[in-house]
Amino acid sequence: MLGTATGFVLGALIGSITTAVGSGILYWKRERDRTDRLRGALAAELRSYDYLDEMISDGQYEAVTERVEPPTVYASIGGNLGRLSDDEVTALVTFYADCRWLDGLEDPEDKKAEIELVVEHRQAALTAVER
Repeated sequence: MLGTATGFVLGALIGSITTAVGSGILYWKRERDRTDRLRGALAAELRSYDYLDEMISDGQYEAVTERVEPPTVYASIGGNLGRLSDDEVTALVTFYADCRWLDGLEDPEDKKAEIELVVEHRQAALTAVER
C-alpha cells in the first residue's frame, strides 16, 4: 500500500514537472516567434523606404521632404518595442525620428549632410532587425 501511494505521488510530481517544463518551453517559443514576426514586419517596412536612398543619392533633397511616407508598422507596435534589443530599439527610433524630421523640412539644401545620414540610419535599423 505504501509503495502504491509513493508511486502515485511520484507519478503526479513527475507529471506536474513535465507539464510545467513543457508549458514553459511552449510559452518561450511563442514569445520568440512573436518577436521574430515583429522583426520581419519592421524589416519589410524599412525596405519599403529604399526610395529615400535613391532620392538622396540623386540629390533630390526637396522632393525627399515632400515624399516621406508615415510609418505603419512602427506606429502600430506601441509597447511591443520592449521585445527587441536595446540596439534594435535605438536604431529604429533614430531612423523613424529622421523620417519625422524630414517630413515637411524647410530649406533642405542647407541640411544636406543631415539628410544624407538618413540613408545610414535606415541601413543600420535594417541590419539591426535582420540579425
